[in-house]
Amino acid sequence: MKPFPPVRQAAMLAGLAILALAGCKPAAEPDAAAVAAASGAYKTCAGCHGAEGEGNAALKAPALVNLDGDYMARQLRHFRDGKRGANPADTQGAIMAASAAALNDAAIGAIVSQVAGFPDILPAPTFEADIANGRDYYNMVCGACHGPDAVGNEALGAPSLRGIDDAYLARQYELFRDGLRGDHPDDEPGQQMRRMGQVLKDEDAIRNVSAYLLSLGLPD
Repeated sequence: MKPFPPVRQAAMLAGLAILALAGCKPAAEPDAAAVAAASGAYKTCAGCHGAEGEGNAALKAPALVNLDGDYMARQLRHFRDGKRGANPADTQGAIMAASAAALNDAAIGAIVSQVAGFPDILPAPTFEADIANGRDYYNMVCGACHGPDAVGNEALGAPSLRGIDDAYLARQYELFRDGLRGDHPDDEPGQQMRRMGQVLKDEDAIRNVSAYLLSLGLPD
C-alpha cells in the first residue's frame, strides 16, 4: 500500500484527534458533600446534633444545617484551639472543646461540607416573645454588623443569623453578656460580640430579638 503524503497524514491525525475529543466527556466535579459523607467525618457529631444536623434541644445542641459554613469552620477551630469553650462555666462549650480537640483542618472541612449537603430545616420556635419589639431592638443594636436582613457580613466576621433556633441564639448572647464567650484575645469577632453583649441586659429583650430572627425564616 502506498503511504499517504505527509500533509494528508497530518490532516487525518487531526481529524482523529477531534473525533476522540468529541467522544470524551469531561470528568464530573466531585460533590464535596458526597466526598465528605463517604469519609464519615460528621459521624462523631451526629450523636448530639442529629443525623442530619437538625439539632437536639434536650441536649442544647443547636441545629447546624443553617449555619454559615465559614462561621462553622471558624468555631470548630476555636473550640479545638482553646479560643472558645475554655471557661468551665460554659458547660456546652466545654463539651464541644473536648469533641473538637482531635480535629485537624481537613476533618473540619469535611464536616462542614457534609453538613452543607443536609436539607435545610427551619427550627420551630421554643418560646413566645414580642417579635415586633425584637425587630426594633435588632435594627438598633445588631443590624449594623449582621445586616438589615440578618444575612451576615463576611468582612466584619459577622455570621448570618437566619434559620438558627431561638434558644441557641438567646443562650449565645447570654454567654457573651456574662463573659463566658468572646474573651480570647485572638477571637476578634467574639470580643466585639462580648462588648455588644452588654447592650441587651433585659432577658425579655434577648428573647424578643431571638424570636424575631427565627421569624425571618431561612436565608434565600
